[in-house]
Amino acid sequence: MVKLIKADLRKDRAVLLVFLLIIILSTLLLHTGLLVSDYRALYDRHAEQTDLADYVIYADPDGEAVSEMLDGKDYVERYAVSDSIYLPSLKFTTSKDPEEKNGKDWMLQSTADDTGMGALLFLERDDSVAGNKIYLNMYTAYRNRLCVGDSFHMGSDFGSYTFTVAGIYQHQFMGNSYTYASAMTDPAVFDEIKAARDAAIPPGSDVAWRKIAYVHIRDGYDPQECLNDSTETLVSEHYTLCQGITADEMRDTAYTAVVNILAAFMAAFAVIIMVICIIIIIFTINNNISRDVTNIGALKAVGFTVQQIRGALTAEFLLLGTTGSCIGIGLSYALYPVLEYLYIREISGLVWEKQFFPLPTFGVLFGVAAVIFAAAFLSTVRIRSLHPATALRFGLQANSFKKNHLPLSETDGDLDLLLALKSALQNKAQNIIIFCIILSVSFVTMFSCVLYYNTRVDISCFQRMVQGDVPDGYFYPRNTSSEAVGETIAKLRSIDGFTAVYGLGALYVQVEDEKPYLIYVTDPDVLNCGMYEGEMLREENETVLGITLAEHIGAGVGDEIEVQYGGEKMRFLVTGLQQSVLNDRLYVHENAAKKLGIPVNYSDIRMRVDAPDNDRVDALLQQGKDLCGSEILNTENNFRFQHSADNVPVYAVGLIVVILVVLNVATVMLVIMLLLKTVFVKREKEFGIKKAVGFTSTQLRYQLSISLLPTTLLASVTGTVLGYFGINPLFALVLNSYGIKNSDLIIKAVLMLLPVAAVTLLVFACSFLMSGRMKKLSAYKLIQE
Repeated sequence: MVKLIKADLRKDRAVLLVFLLIIILSTLLLHTGLLVSDYRALYDRHAEQTDLADYVIYADPDGEAVSEMLDGKDYVERYAVSDSIYLPSLKFTTSKDPEEKNGKDWMLQSTADDTGMGALLFLERDDSVAGNKIYLNMYTAYRNRLCVGDSFHMGSDFGSYTFTVAGIYQHQFMGNSYTYASAMTDPAVFDEIKAARDAAIPPGSDVAWRKIAYVHIRDGYDPQECLNDSTETLVSEHYTLCQGITADEMRDTAYTAVVNILAAFMAAFAVIIMVICIIIIIFTINNNISRDVTNIGALKAVGFTVQQIRGALTAEFLLLGTTGSCIGIGLSYALYPVLEYLYIREISGLVWEKQFFPLPTFGVLFGVAAVIFAAAFLSTVRIRSLHPATALRFGLQANSFKKNHLPLSETDGDLDLLLALKSALQNKAQNIIIFCIILSVSFVTMFSCVLYYNTRVDISCFQRMVQGDVPDGYFYPRNTSSEAVGETIAKLRSIDGFTAVYGLGALYVQVEDEKPYLIYVTDPDVLNCGMYEGEMLREENETVLGITLAEHIGAGVGDEIEVQYGGEKMRFLVTGLQQSVLNDRLYVHENAAKKLGIPVNYSDIRMRVDAPDNDRVDALLQQGKDLCGSEILNTENNFRFQHSADNVPVYAVGLIVVILVVLNVATVMLVIMLLLKTVFVKREKEFGIKKAVGFTSTQLRYQLSISLLPTTLLASVTGTVLGYFGINPLFALVLNSYGIKNSDLIIKAVLMLLPVAAVTLLVFACSFLMSGRMKKLSAYKLIQE
């Protein structure tokens, strides 16, 4: 049996080499996707290593109230309360990049306070650097390419300061693109900034969190229930503005949401490629049986059993599949640390652990082996019914009952074209397999084109699905009270070019057993948050729910829910459902928030522009700032940010998609090469006979290439059409567990031309180029092979 396997490997080495490469690509994608999906467990492992708090509370100036409340709770094991400075907007330059950049939602703390600094995971640290020291979370540092020793100049309404980066650390509460940005400074500088802040903030405009409490609870208590109790007590008894979040919620909503999407993308691509591999196995084995039927008959005649012959063919692919899987898994372990360091680390805010992961590794290895074994073993079942006498009498082609399509004596036309079409019409089984392969390839190509367009060309829909409402720019007001912001918005709306100017704020509230974000807005009509069902709220007693929240509390359009903030309660009618990756939230009018007792403030004013581009958004931001004068502290061109490499989640997803597109192109090329190799091997005797009767090698190459075009064109059109209508449902299916129920990615009809043209031209070009070996082989050699 070993000799049979060796003989098969030698005979099919060119075909099997291509098959090996496809398996390597498939397992590389699949295993890498499984590594990416490990970040939820990674967050928990790091939390245990660094003794992460069970939840944090952000509170207003009354720090004594926070301590008093926590001291009175039986579930609190220990806690630490520190001062903080909230900077909704700042501008900064670095020694790595002198161009001024915008920063938002920074939370400064002092190294002298109990911030848990000793338990933080530091990637770099040097306390001996000169000048004012600043310690940055990993996301902020890596996003701006900063290392220890680099200078960092920060300017805000509270003054300008120059720092030297003294440390870079992983922060699991304030170190991700969807959280506050954590930073720590020397005590003297911290006190100076705090004094400047206190002097600059107008009365009634204080939304700046002044205290952060890190709370550890006793065993046996639920963190979410404890957090709910803590914040309700602060609001109802101490009249303290506060919000909080558990480590578990932070993990699921901020640190792992986007990387899980990446994992889903990779898994989807890998599964499609694996399906193509299965089709290829069936196609290749059936062709090999047809080609070697005489040899199989001879083997049976000399005593080889059916099981031995089938086992040899199955082992051939199983050996290649296992080898390819091992190589793909090895490449995944080798390449993922580079990918993680360059991109995934910024998306997740977590440092990946370089270690061996037995479950995904052996799962992929045994899973791929099982699929290949089943496909190969079932494909060889026809050998059981093959009698040696039948096989030896010129094999399966002893008698041909094929219909004579396009008889040459009766059909006018070019001889090469007619022979090519005859070949295409006669090989029905081959055409079915080719159709399935090219259809899959075209679908993957269309999928790649759509994802590339939505993550690199026009990101508007994809960005909304990830984040919800996304404006083109921000105005940062001096006075953030709802009254002052309302007056500023009225002025800004007088400027031509704005399609929407509105305020949006958020705070945690209680809805049944859930603690969702309540989003209050000045004008619900302009929200673009991804409505999935129903309609936008209009009245003060109406709300729109995120799908995740709606599912958790069992509410839908037309139902009523009760919302509680502190001691106040209010009932709302659900008018619609909203979808996005971050959608554990509800939307209400600002007047409803005021009735709930929420101190409504807006740290920024959002705006959207008609036909936005960088220059137009910049011009309108400047026009608004000139109109409002000192009422506006700062502005930010969010359109530029969203479409730049600084928008790490979308940019990184787009980059991963580019990598997937490249791998897809490589897979397409390999599949086509394997397909044509197999077709050529099956028909080489036919080519030898034609060459013997006078056809030139060029004519035969054209006949082969043209004979594949009808099936290829039909399959590529079908696959592209299926992609056009099926990508959004497939995308929603893949991301259903992340809060996406109805995908609305931009799918332009013109994109359909690319897969059809690319795949069809690739098949023709590859078939013509790969059949070039006919020029070197004589007719006798072709017939004998």
